[in-house]
Amino acid sequence: MNSIFERCSIRKYQNKAIEKENIELILKAAFCAPSARNAQPWEFIVIEDKSTLQTLSTFTPYAKPLQNATLGVVVCANLNRNSMIDFCEQDLAAATQNMLLQAQTLGIGSVWIGVYPIEERVAMLKEHFKLPEQIVPLWMIAFGYPDEKANIKNKFQESYIHYEKW
Repeated sequence: MNSIFERCSIRKYQNKAIEKENIELILKAAFCAPSARNAQPWEFIVIEDKSTLQTLSTFTPYAKPLQNATLGVVVCANLNRNSMIDFCEQDLAAATQNMLLQAQTLGIGSVWIGVYPIEERVAMLKEHFKLPEQIVPLWMIAFGYPDEKANIKNKFQESYIHYEKW
């Protein structure tokens, strides 16, 4: 379980492509996530094209890591599989965490980039990818081989834990 304790956001990447088999492992990890009623409402747009990654890096002030990423994934909810966006967010958060952990295991850095519920960001992605009405882009993930030292922190806060009562 070291990948859980060692995973941190990486925002700078080497100019080295991620191998197809590693991309497939990252995506397969997403599909292992639990989902409400096993609806699996996820859809993933995989981007390796540098010009597309550059364009996406301008969609939010926090998307800059996509500029030098070698892989980007837009994580979308398919409301035809689960019409309740709140449950979709939970399901896709679990799928995303699986992808981040699998990437960490493979020595690939990543950072989660928020989109939803900021309508302007959602609209830009829907327009850019010509997404159908029932597809809602929730966030993006930048991936790449790290070109910075990981800043691993011990985030455990015992004071946030309450046993049996507050």
